[in-house]
Amino acid sequence: MTYELLLVPRAESEVDRIVRYLAERSPQGAAAWCERWQEVLAELRSDPLKHGLAPESKEYSTAVRQVLFKTRRGRMYRALFTVVGRGVYIIHVRGPYQKLVQRHQMRHGS
Repeated sequence: MTYELLLVPRAESEVDRIVRYLAERSPQGAAAWCERWQEVLAELRSDPLKHGLAPESKEYSTAVRQVLFKTRRGRMYRALFTVVGRGVYIIHVRGPYQKLVQRHQMRHGS
């Protein structure tokens, strides 16, 4: 089964911020990150439920899952998402060393 992806506005903003930050330091690094991000999105379209719950899940009314992915340099990123029916809602994308998302930040539409 194929799932439909939706990045909420906050997640889109976080992705944009990550790409801009990387591009300022290394255009090749930003391109590599975008390539890896596309792979993650393809994985979420095909089988999002294989990913476990995020630590933030206990603070949210529905199950919040996470997919962890590394860059070529080994930096770890996390995408937080929920699955509703055949929809995958990406609600946050976190960079290396970012703290867990606080309860007040865990809203679908933000």
